Amino acid sequence: MAERPPLRLAVVGMSVRATCGVRDHAGLLADALTHENVAPSLHWLQRGETSLPAARSEIRAWTRQLALELDGSPPDAVLLHYSVFSYSHRGLPLFVHPTLAALHSSRIPLVAMMHELAYPWMYAGWRGNLWALTQRALLIDVMRASGAAIVTADSRARWLASRPWLPKRPVLVAPVFSNLPPPEAAPPRDRPGQVIGLFGYSYQGAAVSLVLDALRLLHDRGGDVQLRLLGAPGRSSSTGEAWLTAARARELAPALSFSEALPAQALSNALAACDVLLFPDAAGPSSRKGTLAASLASGRPVVALDGRNRWEKLIEAEAASVVKPAPRALADAIDALLADEDRRETLGARGRSFTEREMGVARSAEAVTTLLDDLLGRHRA
Repeated sequence: MAERPPLRLAVVGMSVRATCGVRDHAGLLADALTHENVAPSLHWLQRGETSLPAARSEIRAWTRQLALELDGSPPDAVLLHYSVFSYSHRGLPLFVHPTLAALHSSRIPLVAMMHELAYPWMYAGWRGNLWALTQRALLIDVMRASGAAIVTADSRARWLASRPWLPKRPVLVAPVFSNLPPPEAAPPRDRPGQVIGLFGYSYQGAAVSLVLDALRLLHDRGGDVQLRLLGAPGRSSSTGEAWLTAARARELAPALSFSEALPAQALSNALAACDVLLFPDAAGPSSRKGTLAASLASGRPVVALDGRNRWEKLIEAEAASVVKPAPRALADAIDALLADEDRRETLGARGRSFTEREMGVARSAEAVTTLLDDLLGRHRA
């Protein structure tokens, strides 16, 4: 029997920043799909305009070119990477319709990779509620245009299924994988003491005060402990200044350092050079966080705060130390790991094994190909 020709897949998305985890995710997933008899082509817009008229013009030119490319050489299917703020202007999803119109000019079967669905209600005053309303309204159109969808957490799948106002589509769950390569040899340290690393310190949900209060407790106990904030946006950013201001208020400024933005391999090495890594998202450790995947994949022990979005499978596997969101509980968990090298190595190994098993790129590629086979089968029928 002749081998089936590769499935031609157009991978579509856009970014608003030069550093974009969704774009990195799309590129790595596309590479993985080449091993599944898929031939992906990337159609990605790096947005550069900030004013509304200029942004409209930029999007219009890109969607016209996208439609020409898809009409001129139609793929078998489209994989749309959807993170709602990338298709928005100041939080309003103005560029969802133009993108969907370009994709459906030839009615090509569409699978949506849903990274961020819609802003939560009652989170940031009237502005946040306006984002929540408009983004939910446009989500109806995204789901209507899609033949199937992939989300990164079980809670997201349950949310989509429970909304009566959304079109029902087949939905699979594929946890976010790390965008970083495996670590090489750890670089030499530039200061003495033990190092606590934190990757993802710019998240809105990062518990800055709680982390620094725990660090203060560790220093009061006599620990020579440094907190290193890893990756972008760096010391000179508004986020970096907020961390520094809070550290100075606790007389901890000398114990705080920044790696600044690093290439992927250097960032991976920096994670592996830490004694302990923190995941301080107040919502809990979630399967939809790439920074958690990267921290676990580094092989270093991870301490995370418990929260409403905690991933039960991770807790059951004991892949990380998940603690009550309180300074003393966090300090105690860090202290116990810093005092016991064997315990650190054991927890780090469990975390790395967990990511390989549950958060690998192969799992996402399998979800995509499963939905594509089903969708294209129905499309041909």
